[in-house]
Amino acid sequence: MERSKTNATSSGRSFLSRTLTRRDDGAHSAEDGKGPFGLNTLFDPANPAIADLVFVHGLGGGSKSTWTKSDDPSLYWPKEWLSQDPGFQDVRIHSFGYNSNWGDESILNVHDFAKALLGSIQDCPLMPRNTNASLILIGHSMGGLVIKRAYIMAKQKEGYEKLSQRAKAILFLATPHRGADLAQLLTKVLNLSPGARPFVKDLHRNSLATQSINEEFPQYCQDLRLYSFYETLPMAYGLGKSLVVEKDAAVLGYPNEYSTYLNANHREVCKYTDQEDPNYQTVRNALASTIDKLRTNVIPSKREIDNEQRRQLDGYLRVSDAPEDDFMDIDALRLYGSCEWLMRKRSFQEWRDTATAQLYWISAKPATGKTVLSGKVIHHLKELNRDIAFFFFDYRNKAQTTISSFLLSMAAQMAHMHTEVLQTALDICEKDNQLCRADYRTIWRKLLMEGILRIKFDRAQFWVIDALDECKTASDLVPFLLKVIEMRSNIRILLTSRDRFEVHRQAIHPKVKVVQEEILAEDTKSDIALYLEANMDQLPSIEEEDEENMVSKILDKSAGCFLWVSLILQELRRAHTSSEIRQVLEEVPSDMNSLYSRILDSMSKAPPYGKVLARAILTWAVCSSRPLTTDELYQALQIDIKDRIDNIKASIESRCGQFVYVDAQSRVQMVHQTARDFLLQASNFSEFRIEGRAGHRRLFMTCLEYLNGNEMRSPKHRKLSSGNVARGRGPFVNYACNSFFEHVVHVSSQDDEVLAVLTKLLSSSNVLSCIEYIAQYSDLNRLIQAGKAFRKFLQRRLEHSAPVGKEFTLLDCWATDLIRLVTKFGKNIKASPSSIYHLIPPFCPPETAPRKHFAVSARGIAVLGLSATTWDDCLSTIVDSQEQFTALACSEKVFAVGMSSGKIVIYNETTCQQSQALDHSEPVKLLQFGHRIDILIAAGPRKVRIWNAGSWEQVWEFKTPQQCMSLALIEEDQLLLGALKNNNLAIWDLAEGTLRDTADWTLDLEGLQSHAYRRPIAASFCMESCLLAVVYRGQDILLWNLDRDALHDSYSKAGSSTKNAKVDVSAGVTGGLVFSATLNATLLAAAYSDGDLVLFDTLEGTVREKTLVNAQTLACSPDGRTLATGDSSGTIQLFEFENLRLLYRINSEEYCIKELAFTGDSHRLLDIRGSECRVWDPMVLVRQDADDENSDTISVSTAPQEVSLEPTENIVLITSMVCHLDGRVFFCGKEDGSVYLYETKSGLQSHKLFSHANGVSILSLFFDVESNTLSSIDNASRVKVHRLKWGQEAWEATDTLFDYRAGAAVRQVLTNRGATHILVCTGKSDMLWYIPLNEDHLILISDNVAHLYEWQSLRRLTGEEGILLEGSILPELAIRSITPCFNNTMIATTFGEDLRPQSKSKLLLWNAADFGIDSKIAAPRPRYHSLADQVKTIIGDDGQRLVFLRSDDWISSADPESANADQFDRHFFLPADWLSTNIKLIIKVTHDGDILFVKRDEVAVIKRGLDNVEEEAGSKPGKRPSLLGRESGKRPSSKLPARTF
Repeated sequence: MERSKTNATSSGRSFLSRTLTRRDDGAHSAEDGKGPFGLNTLFDPANPAIADLVFVHGLGGGSKSTWTKSDDPSLYWPKEWLSQDPGFQDVRIHSFGYNSNWGDESILNVHDFAKALLGSIQDCPLMPRNTNASLILIGHSMGGLVIKRAYIMAKQKEGYEKLSQRAKAILFLATPHRGADLAQLLTKVLNLSPGARPFVKDLHRNSLATQSINEEFPQYCQDLRLYSFYETLPMAYGLGKSLVVEKDAAVLGYPNEYSTYLNANHREVCKYTDQEDPNYQTVRNALASTIDKLRTNVIPSKREIDNEQRRQLDGYLRVSDAPEDDFMDIDALRLYGSCEWLMRKRSFQEWRDTATAQLYWISAKPATGKTVLSGKVIHHLKELNRDIAFFFFDYRNKAQTTISSFLLSMAAQMAHMHTEVLQTALDICEKDNQLCRADYRTIWRKLLMEGILRIKFDRAQFWVIDALDECKTASDLVPFLLKVIEMRSNIRILLTSRDRFEVHRQAIHPKVKVVQEEILAEDTKSDIALYLEANMDQLPSIEEEDEENMVSKILDKSAGCFLWVSLILQELRRAHTSSEIRQVLEEVPSDMNSLYSRILDSMSKAPPYGKVLARAILTWAVCSSRPLTTDELYQALQIDIKDRIDNIKASIESRCGQFVYVDAQSRVQMVHQTARDFLLQASNFSEFRIEGRAGHRRLFMTCLEYLNGNEMRSPKHRKLSSGNVARGRGPFVNYACNSFFEHVVHVSSQDDEVLAVLTKLLSSSNVLSCIEYIAQYSDLNRLIQAGKAFRKFLQRRLEHSAPVGKEFTLLDCWATDLIRLVTKFGKNIKASPSSIYHLIPPFCPPETAPRKHFAVSARGIAVLGLSATTWDDCLSTIVDSQEQFTALACSEKVFAVGMSSGKIVIYNETTCQQSQALDHSEPVKLLQFGHRIDILIAAGPRKVRIWNAGSWEQVWEFKTPQQCMSLALIEEDQLLLGALKNNNLAIWDLAEGTLRDTADWTLDLEGLQSHAYRRPIAASFCMESCLLAVVYRGQDILLWNLDRDALHDSYSKAGSSTKNAKVDVSAGVTGGLVFSATLNATLLAAAYSDGDLVLFDTLEGTVREKTLVNAQTLACSPDGRTLATGDSSGTIQLFEFENLRLLYRINSEEYCIKELAFTGDSHRLLDIRGSECRVWDPMVLVRQDADDENSDTISVSTAPQEVSLEPTENIVLITSMVCHLDGRVFFCGKEDGSVYLYETKSGLQSHKLFSHANGVSILSLFFDVESNTLSSIDNASRVKVHRLKWGQEAWEATDTLFDYRAGAAVRQVLTNRGATHILVCTGKSDMLWYIPLNEDHLILISDNVAHLYEWQSLRRLTGEEGILLEGSILPELAIRSITPCFNNTMIATTFGEDLRPQSKSKLLLWNAADFGIDSKIAAPRPRYHSLADQVKTIIGDDGQRLVFLRSDDWISSADPESANADQFDRHFFLPADWLSTNIKLIIKVTHDGDILFVKRDEVAVIKRGLDNVEEEAGSKPGKRPSLLGRESGKRPSSKLPARTF
């Protein structure tokens, strides 16, 4: 059913094409006189830019007016003059504008302007983040201060390292570095007007802003070229005339500064009459000199930079020079003059030269020289200096049989040829540095579709692909190749294959031309003749006439098969007379299988003494997962046949040289795939026949014998910096570790001996050595593949045996554990491979194999207190009880949660910690991230807002008449499509911020009862097929073609209404509707109200699958492989999208699932329900590609995994914790208002001590050891103090000493020693409650000033100014904590952003002696700066050392001597999922050295963790011993800590 749609506004074109055409016709908005705000690019050179110039105006100026004389546009010198100057033709030029008008009320200061400048440069689309172009900044007046502050921030803040490295020079034009006296006069004048203007006060002479900048800027600017230009003419203003910025304020006086004067007043130093103006020449020449210097430094090293970037990209993509090596080996085989027949074919010449891209498909029988012919094509195109990338599929090397390796290799080769491709690929890989491990669909989408293929190439690009038939999923690759040509018409592809194109045509309707060429015997006859001529001298000498007859017979019988000819020549070399030659030529069959049989017969007739070795060589060559080197095979064979071998290469040549050869890289190869296939054939009755299962068993047992042997024994005391773990091991270690599991899927599952040797490995520490080796020298994905191989073996065994016995249980554990070790600890194992021995096992759940077998040492780390006995698929739970979560979306690095209040919270995808909060101002219904540009789209009932996902500033706001049901981005994310509930399709231009067009898809729907299509309930876009699917309650699904403005079809549960009879529509779609995200997507999933989940094929109009699910919401993974469903009972199910095979189920009795979303890599799933967002990390999502599976893997059915989720109401979160000084117990406050006693020896809850009102969270606890009193604060501002008393067996709360409800939120409660005084601190006041007298002092830090108080009266002891805290403390940072450390000689303070409790803290350490009554200034100790840079969170102090969580998530410690010497003790790392939470981290250290870590409603007690000290890679030798009190049999000092608030 396809009907034309008429529309009065269509002008004969479709809605979509109208919009795309108009995008180029829009006019730019007019600028005001001062120029636009933000970063405006004035000139973008055609060639790659060597530098970016950024102009920043000053007070009262503008991005255009500051640099323009007399408002004459022709005198706008950065744009009009520099862009035409030959010295600036490779320079991008920008001007930055901001509102510095002193006549307007403002809350902004210099710091705010600097943040805006920094964000604008970072997010400028014309300045890629990975660009190496230098950055030169030019600031006039206050603009210079803005630049300095921005540069300081770039040096200090995470994420701006690359930008700060690009900055090379700053030019200051009359910048008041120390402020200006005139600013104070201006402030006085402005005080007569209402409103604040903080940026004017920042310009006062010696203001806090200028002092802070001048203190920090010298620390970072040593490598910059600095120019300072000062004014010499006074400027008239109101009552007088003077210089605005005196010379002493305009010059820095730094060694790297060049200063000179300009003959102009303050305003005219940046405005010039013409290009001959001496002032202009001075400034222009300074700029030109700087750029020339950069050219001198950059241009000679550009190749080095490109090479370094290429090496960096090759590292990301895990590619090497293998394609070029393969080409050289293959081209070396080709005889000069051969394969020329193809170059002469008209079809080839048209493919090479025509303007229309084509797919050139060459097919032929096996062994007819297709690979050598591919090499000739590559050689030919290289000679013509064409841009060419190529790939040789090879069944002998598993790495060269997958689509993933093909895509990565082609991307790398394209990047090596084109700088733009290199930059694009690097940008993509820096966002996702694990892209090479993703499945091929994700690699295709991210790297090719959304990256490289969007680049326009100036000339034709050529791809040559050999042996497509040796790609394990060739049928999946063909659509990709057709799409490449469709997207980029100047990419020409040639491929060779045994198959013809028709074999792959079944579901493909190509829009590109496919030219087929078949290699015939006549084509290669001349090449075979050349081959024979070149090898005649190796044959017996015969008469010329006999030689001609021999060549003629060989040519006739060869049938174009080069391999047959090669084997015949080997036979002929053994002949010695003319009669023997004739006999060989007559008896040798022309059929390859017959020839192989003849060779085996001759091997059988050979003397028996070499047959054992020959059978072994053939078995390893046929069954190995990759070709072994001769060294590897030499060691493997000696283990296998239990005998010594003299010369492995000679043995191969003499025993089985007609089947096996050694290539140029010393790899042992089969002569051809047909030889391998023949040896495995069941019809082959030779004694040298290889039985596949027996062959794989032989290789597996040999690998296991090696892995269970002495070479793989683990060291007893291995440290992280132990260097080369392969030292002392033979070359076979690589194959044994990386490939043993690939053979287990082929052996009999009933083989008890196989299970026994595998169990032996998995129960010994040798398995840890194997994991360590893989982590250090290979890819952790091998561990995932090993776990899946074990699982398949067990599933096959279950068909015949009961799941009982230690062996079965152990293998079952490791099948899961290997995958979980990668998903939970992958980053740690890769960084520190030997951590697998003693750091990782204690953190595994108790029922896992690593924990059971390798975490039992009485001296090792122990983790207690956690109830989970097995792995948990729920990585994190985010809770906000005050909100209802309504929308969800994921990007590559973050995910966003929308709420009914209009709030949008951004979380880090890895840590699950909040990074930003936005306000949509109405309930959030839809969220979507951009694919090509960093934007977040939020849609509510009446508004659509666009946010910059870098700066998180709102870019556009669009009003909508009705709510959006679905969104889609096209045209490089420049156009946004929205399907609205009023049956309208809207399209917005995100470049201009305008509504481009609207269309009603229900107009003129002939015969379809259009009155029923009035209020849709859901919609889904498929831009790949240009389809919009719309759902109406109780009606069929409507499919609208966006490209033709026409109804494409309507679907009932039976499929297309044009192909199927009408069915009962009583069961309508519930709203769950989603298209597959795969290439050429034709699958549409819909959830019906009767519980059916139906999968439609929109190409065929049929129902592909149907199953009962009861789903209400659906989501498709970005790779298109997985479909997630959620129902009203809270159950989540995962299916294979293409066949609805159930993979995974999460059973729950909680809230209805509101929405589901996959992370960008498709490896995690998020759901929102009620006030919670959960992040799931199920193993089923870490699936191997289809092209990663062995082609002959035994197929097994996999039962879906099931997980049960504990109801949230059974979980009471711990919200506060404090330790008893004796270390045996600790106290925890909970969200329900209760306070419990816990035992450190077990980590388990003992009993409840007391409780506040039900339902109020305990925010803070404070314990005083002298009086045994426990103070508690709840979130209702109630403070209670209880006395604790040791009872018969435990501590009990006996008396309530204090119970008070403050009138404001309580921030802290503090008691003095003995708890005779209690201080209650709120945001409004600090109150003292007196019991008896005590003379101790208190210290208060607020707004970077410290004061001392006495307990008795809370009288301030310091002067009015207090103690000024110096140091680099940014104004937006507030004090977070104060911790006495190093035996109370130092004070550690942390500062952070008030509104972002999860943001990184800034640590400063102060000398405690600096905080005396008479002290005026305290400065942080510079010798501890390196320690401060390491700290993420302070954990505590045990009297001798400061314990902290490092930025790399290692628990570490430092004492005064080690911190001063830049040496710290690394003890152990915390699992990543422990830190993945939006809840504030609660970590403590006891005086016995136990670490206490709160995990939601439990406390993990990590014992003996601080006793373990790990060397850091690259650490200096001779590291001083750790100061552990227990090393000398003593506990650390129990001296009471000082009281602070």
